[in-house]
Amino acid sequence: MKMKTLRNIFVIGLVLLSLSCKDFLQEKGYQTDYTYYQTAAGLDALIMASYQNTRWAATSENLYKLEDMGSDLYMVGGDGGNREAFCQYRTDYLTPSEGTIQGLWDNNYKCIYSCNLALKYMATNTDMAAATKTIREGEIRFLRAYYYSQLATQFGNVPLVTEAADSPKLDFPRAPQADVWRLIISDLTIAYAKLPWADASGKVTGDYGRVGKGAAGHLLAQAYMFRYCGFKFATTQTNANMVEDRGGKATDLDSVVYYAARVCNYGEGAGSGSVHALAANYSDLWGWDSKTGSKADNYTGPEVLFSINFSKTPFYNNVASDNFDGGNILHVIYTAQVEKTILTTDYNGLTVTQGTTIGLVRDLITGRPWKRLAPSYYYWADNGLYGPQNYESGKKGKLIDSRLYKSHNWVWFSNAASVYPWATYSNGAGSFDPATIGKTAGAQKYTVGDTCLVMSLENVENRFATGSQVEKLVLARAQERAWYYPLNSSIFKAATFADASNYNSGKYINHIFPSSAKWLDSRRASIANTGGVKNVMKFRLAETWILLSEAYARKGNFTDAAAALNKVRLRAAWKTGESKTFHFWKYDGGSYANRTVSTEADMTVSPAFIQSFTGDALTGFYLDEYGHEIAGEMNRFSTVVRYGADYWYNRTKADNEWVLPAKAGNIQIYHRFRPIPQSHIDNISPKDPKGQNYGY
Repeated sequence: MKMKTLRNIFVIGLVLLSLSCKDFLQEKGYQTDYTYYQTAAGLDALIMASYQNTRWAATSENLYKLEDMGSDLYMVGGDGGNREAFCQYRTDYLTPSEGTIQGLWDNNYKCIYSCNLALKYMATNTDMAAATKTIREGEIRFLRAYYYSQLATQFGNVPLVTEAADSPKLDFPRAPQADVWRLIISDLTIAYAKLPWADASGKVTGDYGRVGKGAAGHLLAQAYMFRYCGFKFATTQTNANMVEDRGGKATDLDSVVYYAARVCNYGEGAGSGSVHALAANYSDLWGWDSKTGSKADNYTGPEVLFSINFSKTPFYNNVASDNFDGGNILHVIYTAQVEKTILTTDYNGLTVTQGTTIGLVRDLITGRPWKRLAPSYYYWADNGLYGPQNYESGKKGKLIDSRLYKSHNWVWFSNAASVYPWATYSNGAGSFDPATIGKTAGAQKYTVGDTCLVMSLENVENRFATGSQVEKLVLARAQERAWYYPLNSSIFKAATFADASNYNSGKYINHIFPSSAKWLDSRRASIANTGGVKNVMKFRLAETWILLSEAYARKGNFTDAAAALNKVRLRAAWKTGESKTFHFWKYDGGSYANRTVSTEADMTVSPAFIQSFTGDALTGFYLDEYGHEIAGEMNRFSTVVRYGADYWYNRTKADNEWVLPAKAGNIQIYHRFRPIPQSHIDNISPKDPKGQNYGY
């Protein structure tokens, strides 16, 4: 693919953007000599400049805070100064002056200006070939819609700016959500008509990273679903201030089906020309091996609809050649700190030292862990995200759904000398003698290269009939061949924010959890470098299939709803001959004999099963399915608020106790919207009488 060409344009575009896109509220001199944009090269560079700032999502601590922190699936992590604002919704932190909120506003409006400028010069540019210009207009309209969809979802009513100003302008009142979504859908409809489908290698006009018809169709399906859910759920709320008019109507569901079916090349959309297809194996998407680290190259296959690209060459990430700070930093965000683990079980006044050195030091595979957020208790609970209620077979997801294990790192391998010997133990939970399993007391449990740390979803309190929680954990660890974290044991739940924030020898799962394989990246130049090179797959076909299934279900077409969802479910199943992780037979309740037996039948849903969910239960079923497939991909807030403030508020409170007062949280119904940045309110003239969102 012509990635180098595209990245060079990115660099040129960034320079142009920094020169031309002034803060639309700053009364500064404007560069009005834009004759370069009258050339084909200049116009294409301006379009690339409009792509450039999609990287804002991952080049610093940005989008993950707005999407995943403080959701039903991600709770307070062990470190970082943003947890009070976004994990706990504390009013002394989540203010109109908060930097990330300001950053999203500034970034997106800067890029909207760039899009407006491109549309202005596209209308008069005669140097670019007409066929190419048609496609480029589709790209720029998609990008403007993308930036506006983020703003409308996070803030609600926002200023609607559709022209590139050539003189100082300060009157930017907020437009109603309905008007913003109307523009988004209009732009995307034009984009869908003008863009070609990506080819089998994911390229559009020879470049990987340009958007095609699949990206536009997916975002159109999302936009129509967001509008429909506003019409269906958000027009009546317990607090009248949280009522939303997104301009939706009942027929928006038809539009979801129309576009999603064409992207999926299914049903009424069959024959659309789309060659997008799911990756054969869910793990192919992430390219991660717990022992060897990252595969050489990012996944760039036909499942990707819209990718935010990064490069192994720092120059193409717009930074100096001797560092990677401009790359994708998400590998430090969703990563647990394991290398400092102390082999001591210390809870409730009982301290038992079982070893002195785990034999695990920081390297490119263990990563540079900032542990800003941790999966919530609901994420791991046996009756939570992967609970049996979501599977027609009635089996727990940990037994049948490979996505749980393939999207996380569950084991670590020793990379240094360890001091962790086998030992006999006897306490209220029972006794253990290593001789019973052929081991010798005093001998080291493992050496360099062996498994040294294991996490599971066992509740160790169920392993033994007697004894305290601490005694049960001590005895379980004595029996294991590696240091062991059975995460569903209540002993790992921190009681206070202070406990969650202190390392505490790895006592709590705010610090210790299976890291997200979706972002782990061992290809950096050194351990200290934060900039990774994984692409951000912003839209994937699997989500389109789930959107299509949900739309069919809400229309009462449960046959097609099941068929669409089963496309994703069957990919997620363990296949015949594919070995499940050892957790299956050791901790999860499966048998060794069934370790290579297919779970496709257990993962399949019937029309009747989907039909059995009604009201909020149907919404909950689909939200869990989005969680199975795309959790941790910076989209959870946008997905849950789709169903209105009441639903978002109640679900988040139910599934994430760290937002509640008992854990120093302060979630309020008005937090469904972010505060409008204070700098915008202060600088506009005349003042907007409805300039700030309710509650702030």
